[in-house]
Amino acid sequence: MKLGKVAITGVLWIIVVGLGFWLYKIIQDPVQFEKDYDIRFKMTTERMEDVRIAQGFYFKSKGEYAGNFDDLIASIKNDLITEIVINGNADDTSIVTTYDTLKYYINDKIELLTTSNADSLRKIPLTGEDFEMQAGILKLQRVKVPVYEVRAPKVKYLKNLKSEYWSLKDDLVMGSVVEATDKGNWE
Repeated sequence: MKLGKVAITGVLWIIVVGLGFWLYKIIQDPVQFEKDYDIRFKMTTERMEDVRIAQGFYFKSKGEYAGNFDDLIASIKNDLITEIVINGNADDTSIVTTYDTLKYYINDKIELLTTSNADSLRKIPLTGEDFEMQAGILKLQRVKVPVYEVRAPKVKYLKNLKSEYWSLKDDLVMGSVVEATDKGNWE
């Protein structure tokens, strides 16, 4: 009789410990997901801001936005930008106005926030997946406006995180090919 009571007590303790661990786990999993999500969100949006900076230099060089990362990265590594600097006031005829022509390689001037390697611009941090990018010309009234869009679908930037918590998260999108903006949907 005493042996049966000890066995039942032992089994009940095992059940209590198991339920305690299970309760801890169901509380801790969403908390850990949010921590991991915050890190990925920050790193991904910073990389997308680097793409915005690179697209700005590409636009100065070509007069349009890059539609793919191969063109964008090649431009950063190889393209020369020519800028005309006006010293003085071109509208004021009483003073001397000079024009200086500056030429520089994009690679020498560009300052990216998160990476020093242009080749990594295409990669979503911590996943190895590529961003999706497209560019085009948007016609607003009678004006043609170059536009681009960079997208990090949640299936790519949340890769290897628990998918049951993805439902409240959105794809990260910067720019748009249907309206003239270069803002991200997180800004």
